[in-house]
Amino acid sequence: MEEVKVYSYRWAILVLAFLVHCGLQVALIITMGMGGLLMSPAVGLSVVEFSMLATIPYITGFLFGLVGGAWADRKSIRHVMIIALAIASVGAIVRAMTMNYAVMLGGSFLLGLSLAALNANSAKLFRLWFPGKWTSIAMGVYILGATAGGGAIAMKVGPILDNPQTGFIIGAACTVACLVLWIILGRTHPDGETLDSAEPMTAYLGEVLKNKYVWIISFVMFFAFGASIAENSYLVSGLVAITGDPELSGNIGAVNMVAVGIGGVAMPSLLAKAKNLKVIFFIAAVLMGLSNIVIFMLPIGAITFIIVILQGVFMGLILPIGKTLPAVIPGVKPEHLGAVGGVQSSFQNLGAGLLPAYVVAPLAGMLGGGSPTALMIGTGFLVIFGGLFMLALPKGTNAVSAVQVDEA
Repeated sequence: MEEVKVYSYRWAILVLAFLVHCGLQVALIITMGMGGLLMSPAVGLSVVEFSMLATIPYITGFLFGLVGGAWADRKSIRHVMIIALAIASVGAIVRAMTMNYAVMLGGSFLLGLSLAALNANSAKLFRLWFPGKWTSIAMGVYILGATAGGGAIAMKVGPILDNPQTGFIIGAACTVACLVLWIILGRTHPDGETLDSAEPMTAYLGEVLKNKYVWIISFVMFFAFGASIAENSYLVSGLVAITGDPELSGNIGAVNMVAVGIGGVAMPSLLAKAKNLKVIFFIAAVLMGLSNIVIFMLPIGAITFIIVILQGVFMGLILPIGKTLPAVIPGVKPEHLGAVGGVQSSFQNLGAGLLPAYVVAPLAGMLGGGSPTALMIGTGFLVIFGGLFMLALPKGTNAVSAVQVDEA
C-alpha cells in the first residue's frame, strides 16, 4: 500500500479552489443570463454575436488549456494561476468599460485564460492535496463552487439586471477578487509538483499525446461539458420564451445549478467504492440526456423543477468523475498530470465553445425551427455521446489507488 502524506493546509486549498471557481463562473455565466439584454435594441447584438460573446472564453480555454497544464508541470500551479488571473482581470475590466462589441469580445477572450489555467490543473491540484478516494470528492466540492455557487448566482442575477454593463462590472469585481485570493492563499504543494528531470517538454508531451486513453477522456468531457454549457445557455432563455417570466426562469435555472452542485459532492462520495463506475456514468448520461429532451415537452410547473433537480444530480455525477479521470487512467506519470489535464481541458473548452453555438443551434434551426425544445433535444444527445466515450475506457479505470494517509 502506497503511503501518502497529506497536509492540513489542503482545506485552505479546497476553499480557495471553491471560491475562485465560483467567482470565475459568475464572470462567465452572467453573460448567458443577460442574453435578453444583450440582444435587445439598446445593445443590438444578433443571436450569432451573443453566442460568440458567451462562448469565446471557452475557445480561449481550448487554445491555452494544454499550455496552462504543461507550464504548471514546469513551474507551479500557483505561478500559472496568478499570471492567468492577472491577464483575465485586465480583460474583465476592459469588457466592463464599454458596450462596443469588439471590445467586449476581446475582453471575454482574455477572461477565458483564467478558466484555461484552472481547469487544466484542477485534477493535478486535487490529486496532490487530496489523494486517493478524496480526489473525486474534492473535485465535487470544486464543481459545487461553479454550479450551486457561481452558476446559480449568475443565472439568478443576470436575467433581472436592467443594464448589461452592471453585469460585466460584477464579473470584473469577481475576477479581481479571485486574483487577490490566489495571491494570498495559493501555495505550492510542500512535496513539490514540478518535473524533477530535464526531460524536454516535447518529449513528455509526445508521451502524453500517444496515450489513447488521454484522447478518450478528453472526448468524454468535450461532449459532457459542451452539453452543460448548452443547457446553461438554452434552459433559461427557453423558459423565458415559453413563459414570458424572467424571474421564474431564473429561479428554475438557479435550482438546476444548486442540484448540480449538491450532486457533485454527494454522488462521488456515494460511489467511491463502485466496481463499475463507467457503466454508472453512462446510465447517468443517458438519464440526463432524456431529461433534457423531455423538459419542454411537459407543462412548465412543478414537474419542471423535479426534472431540473434530477438532471442536476445526474450532471453532478458526470462532471466531477469526468474531471478526475486524468488521475486514474493507465499509463500516466504523476509528474505529467498537468499536461494530461491540459489536453482534457482544451477539449472540454472546445466543446463548450463549439457545440452550443455552432452545432446545436444550427441543427436545431434546420430540424426544429430553432425552438427551445429543439435546442434542449440537441443538448440531450451531446451528453449521451459523452457517456458512450466513457464506455471505451478499460475496466477498473474508476479504481482508486489504495493509499495510507499520513496527516502532516
